[in-house]
Amino acid sequence: MTLTNGVAVQPEADAARLPLRRLHRAPEPECVAALLDAARLDPQRAASARQLAQQLAGVLRQRRARSGGVDALMHEFSLSSQEGVALMCLAEALLRIPDVATADALIRDKLTGGDWRSHIGRGRSLFVNAAAWGLMISGELVATHSEEGLGAALGRLIARGGEPVIRRGVDLAMRLLGQQFVLGRTIEEALQRARACEARGYRYSFDMLGEAALTAQDAERYLRDYEQAIEAIGQAAAGRGVHDGPGISVKLSALHPRYARAQRERVLAELGPRIAHLCVAARDRGIGLNIDAEESEVLELSLDLLEPLAAMPQLSDWPGLGFVVQAYQKRAPAVIDYVAQLAQRHRRRLMVRLVKGAYWDSEIKRAQVEGQADFPVFTRKAHTD
Repeated sequence: MTLTNGVAVQPEADAARLPLRRLHRAPEPECVAALLDAARLDPQRAASARQLAQQLAGVLRQRRARSGGVDALMHEFSLSSQEGVALMCLAEALLRIPDVATADALIRDKLTGGDWRSHIGRGRSLFVNAAAWGLMISGELVATHSEEGLGAALGRLIARGGEPVIRRGVDLAMRLLGQQFVLGRTIEEALQRARACEARGYRYSFDMLGEAALTAQDAERYLRDYEQAIEAIGQAAAGRGVHDGPGISVKLSALHPRYARAQRERVLAELGPRIAHLCVAARDRGIGLNIDAEESEVLELSLDLLEPLAAMPQLSDWPGLGFVVQAYQKRAPAVIDYVAQLAQRHRRRLMVRLVKGAYWDSEIKRAQVEGQADFPVFTRKAHTD
């Protein structure tokens, strides 16, 4: 038995987690077959669901049609293409790179391998075609390190005098694109930008971008950042409650430098009180707090920390404790069942936030490197959907 913030983690949790463990690396066809069986609806309900889906999609498209060129750009350079992945890497990463040399190196790395020429003329939006031309030219320029690679005099002129301008243009375009996914550099900026959409009915759970803590000092800094974010979000929520107001998602690996299964006892003893402290702060400010999802290897460790939080008497009347579930994990249905059982066992409400999952590449690569029998995630997007 392990004590975390004065609450015991019971060993019988192992039995309740057997369904999760059976699905961890189960054959994908078996997982998909079970999901298809569970997803089948009777004809009446299927027709009703289809009608509602078409209505929602139609209204959303009408509203988004006037939202500008970034949406058209995203439609053209989808995440199923090499170019779309390169754009997303740039959009997310450039916002966090402080020095010019590193930014230039990243632009060079991501643009040189793209087939930008194939996208020219395909998009209906002038913005898409202009962006495709610019990315094709930029990709060729940054991939060329001598005049021999530039066939035309115009290309040589741009390479000699205009490359910094092109780099700046790419940087600005990617920052514009990144703002569709990263609301701000600070929680205050993010809250400010969110207000317009909140007025239209959107709800936000704010995440903080950043890498996992490598040292105890990193973990302390992240803890202070989360404390400040909870305070700011609580003020912005203005008493709207955990469902109607904004909330926060906490990345556990940011709060402990050794967040791994091999360090389970230490993590429970040291990280448990920290996450409990943040939960109490969120409760006091009337907002929700979700334990964010990370790599599949630490899923059970995250559940180990959720269990004592669900049992804490101080949090029993707070409906804001939540857990993020990744749909691309084969264990997703079993995780949802487990969280529901946990809520029933402690006679309380727990929130569940369903996301696609953001670690697909590393999950696939890790399984290949380790020679695992199968993957912990679905290999096709359709199966995740």
